[in-house]
Amino acid sequence: MNRSALFITVLALAATSAGAQLAPKQFTVTTRVGTIQAERAASLDPAAVIGLDAEYALSKYLGLGTTVDVSRGNTTRADFLTRLRFGNASVAGGDSVYYQYVGQPVNTVNLGLAATLRYPGKKIAPFVMGGVGTYVMILDAQINGKETRRNDVSYTGGGGVWIKLSERAGLQFDVRAVQYQGFDRQFLNPARDRTELIQPFPEDFPTPPAAKKTALNTMFTLGFRYVPGAVGGGN
Repeated sequence: MNRSALFITVLALAATSAGAQLAPKQFTVTTRVGTIQAERAASLDPAAVIGLDAEYALSKYLGLGTTVDVSRGNTTRADFLTRLRFGNASVAGGDSVYYQYVGQPVNTVNLGLAATLRYPGKKIAPFVMGGVGTYVMILDAQINGKETRRNDVSYTGGGGVWIKLSERAGLQFDVRAVQYQGFDRQFLNPARDRTELIQPFPEDFPTPPAAKKTALNTMFTLGFRYVPGAVGGGN
């Protein structure tokens, strides 16, 4: 309820304002910091994210541009279980068995093209955006024994507000949903190539959620928006 009231208030403030914040044929650059939270089935822990947006205003209502988001997080260890054997190797590979949860850091880069629709106000401009691109997941080379990466298509959609501080600068808050296509959770398993993944006592260990071919992520970021060059169209 509090979030809905805040959003309605922001729209009301924008609707009662006059004048445009951004002239046509003008570039803006936004640096962002925040957090990204993957859906539970993705087996990824929440992570910090940094981003950079570059946008060209086709009009005061519509802009086109690029987005880059970079995050470094960790896999959810409780979802990846492996079995280690110790002791006398002549006894079925070892006479002592130890179960271990395993995890690893994951670097993710998401690149995309996006369109932005805004309602320009004098001080506040709410906006919605959507885009398509590609994401690249890069795993730790030491843990995997080699350079390991995976990429596929990503879709982004969201909205937020731009709060004007001056003719060239402003703050931006936005929420985005980023969906990774062709997602393979087993790719994140540090022990995926081992034969000791057999789990003879499943009732003794929690079962992770069913794997999916997509991964939906929710991103919250706060940014600093800047209009380089002179104020006015065509500059």
